[in-house]
Amino acid sequence: MLRRFASPLLVLILVLAAASAHAVSARAAETALDAVTSDASIVIRMKNPKATISKVADLAELVVKGYGDQVRAQAAMLGLAISNPTLAGVNMEADWWVAVYAAGADKDPDVVFIIPASDMKAMKESLGDTVKFAEHGKLAVYTKDEDAASKTAARLKGEGKSISTLIDKESNGLFEGGDLAVFINVPQLAATYKSQIEESKEQAKQNLENIPDGAGSSGPLQMDPKQMGEMAIHIIDFLMQGLDDTQSCTIAALISKEGVNFEDLVRVTAGSATDKLLAKSGPSPLAGLSSLPAGNLVYFGLAWDMSDFTKLSQWVMGAGGAKPEAADEIKSSLAEMMKLKIGTVVSAFGLGDVDEGAVRSVTITEVDKPAKMREVSQKMMKAMGTVETQGLKQTFTLKPDAEKYGKNSADVITVKTEMEVADNPFIGQMMERLNTIMFGPDGMTTRVVYLKDRAVQTLGGGKQAMTDVLAATDKKPSETTNAPLSQTRGKLSPKANLVFLFDIANTISKVVSMIVESQMLPIPLDADAVKELQSKASYLGISAGSEPQGLRVKTHIPVQQMQGIAKIVKFFQDVQAGFGGAPGAVEEEKEEN
Repeated sequence: MLRRFASPLLVLILVLAAASAHAVSARAAETALDAVTSDASIVIRMKNPKATISKVADLAELVVKGYGDQVRAQAAMLGLAISNPTLAGVNMEADWWVAVYAAGADKDPDVVFIIPASDMKAMKESLGDTVKFAEHGKLAVYTKDEDAASKTAARLKGEGKSISTLIDKESNGLFEGGDLAVFINVPQLAATYKSQIEESKEQAKQNLENIPDGAGSSGPLQMDPKQMGEMAIHIIDFLMQGLDDTQSCTIAALISKEGVNFEDLVRVTAGSATDKLLAKSGPSPLAGLSSLPAGNLVYFGLAWDMSDFTKLSQWVMGAGGAKPEAADEIKSSLAEMMKLKIGTVVSAFGLGDVDEGAVRSVTITEVDKPAKMREVSQKMMKAMGTVETQGLKQTFTLKPDAEKYGKNSADVITVKTEMEVADNPFIGQMMERLNTIMFGPDGMTTRVVYLKDRAVQTLGGGKQAMTDVLAATDKKPSETTNAPLSQTRGKLSPKANLVFLFDIANTISKVVSMIVESQMLPIPLDADAVKELQSKASYLGISAGSEPQGLRVKTHIPVQQMQGIAKIVKFFQDVQAGFGGAPGAVEEEKEEN
C-alpha cells in the first residue's frame, strides 16, 4: 500500500486533483455520493478541513517546535487542490469530496469536485466561466470535463447507480470515520487499464520463461535460474488472481497527537480463490510476541497455513548443481521439514556491539513435532559441511546438546566464513572484518532449544540471549513488561495473521553509531554525539489480518518515531552545515504513565 507519512491531506489531494479543475450542470442530490456514478475510479473524502489541518499542525508541533505554525500558514494551499486558490466561498468546516474518473493511459483522469459552500456566489465567481457549476443545497458540484459533467448530471436526475451501491457497510464505516479517506473501485481501474496490465504481465512472463537452464549460485543450496523464473511466474499469476478477485479497497487516515493511524480494508468476491485462501488461515492474537525479550529494534509475528509455502520450498531446494552427496540429503531433509505442522512464528531482531558481534535475533516457532524438527535440522546441518565458491569458504559446524539450560539442552550451529580475493587482498580483509563485526570472532553462532511444543532459536548474544528468552517463555503474557511494544500493539488489530513492529529511529542511530565505532567507513562524526541520537524505544507498527471476504491492514506511526527521525535529520543537517557537534534538539513528549 502506498503511504503518505507527511501531510497526507495535502499530498493525496494535490496529486489526484492537479490533473484538472472542472464543473458539472446538475440538480440536487440527497448526499455527496449521489453525485458520483458507479464507474468512478476513486473517491476522496476530507473530513472538516479546518479541524484536520489543526490536527496535523498540533502533531507537527510535537515533532519539531515551530512546524505547527508552518502547517497552518500553508493551509491555503488546499485551495489549489480544488481549483479555488483563494478558497473563496468555501466552507472549511464541512467535509470535502473529490471523484476521480480514470480514462486510460493516454488521457488524464476526469475530476469532479463536491465542495460545501459558505458563500455559493463567491465560490462560483472565483471558479470562472470555464467550469460548469451547479448548486445543491449547500454543496457546489463542478468540473470542466464534458463526459464527467454529463454523467454527473444524469446521476443527479436519478439515472444510473451511485458509487455508494458498491461500498459495503464495513468499508463505508471506515470511509466515513477517517480524517482523510479514499475508496478505490478496483474492478473499474482494472478494466480501464486492462490492456496495459495484460501487456506488462505477458512481457514479464516472457522474460522469465526465456531464462536459460543452468546453475546459478554455488553451494549446497544452489539456485537454478530456471526454477526461480518458474517461481516468479506463479507469483505473478497469484497477484493477477488477487486483482481479479478484489472488489474494492478503502483507506482511511486518522491524525492525533499520538501519531498517525492508517487502516486499509480490501474486499474480495465471496467464494473466490482469494477469499478461500484468506479463509484457510484465521488471524491469531500472536501472544508469543510477549515472550520475546524487550529492547529489540524489530518484532515480527506470523500466523499462516504453512502448507501454502510447500511448493515454494520445493523450488528453493532445487539444488541444481550442488555436490551430489550433499544435495540429495538436503533435499530429503527439506522435504521432511515441510511435513511438519508449523503454528505461529514470532521473532525479534536487535543490534549488539561491534566486538562481540552486532547481529542479535530470537525466533520462537510453534511446531507439532519438535523432536522431528530437531532430527531433520541436525541431518541438514551435517550435510552442509564446507562450502567454497569464488574465494568464499563457509564451514558449518553442529554441536548437538552442547549447552545446558536447566533441564533443556541446546544444539549450537556455527558458520565460519573466510574470504580470499587473490587480485585484491584488501577487499577480502574488509569482508572478513565486516563478518566479524556482524557475528563476532567465532562466526555466525546459532543456538536452538526444542521445547514441548516449540523451537526456540537465538543468533548472537551468547548464552545469555538464550537464557533470557527461555525465562521469558516461562512467564504468562500478563507477567511480561514491554511497554513501548504494547503501546503500538494496542493500536493494531487484536488478532492478525501478520504483525510487524519497527523502531526506525533507533535502528538508524544504532547503525550510524556502529559504523563510527568500527571505523569501517571514514565518516567524520563524533562518536559521543552520535550516541545521543538514541531515543526512548517506540515502534512503527503494521498488522494484517484476514476476515470474511476481506483483508484488513492497520498501521500506526507514533509521534515518538517522528520525533526520533526529526532529531536524526536535524543532526545531519547540522553536520552538513558544519555544526556537527551535537544532535539538534527536539522536544520529546513525556512518556505517559
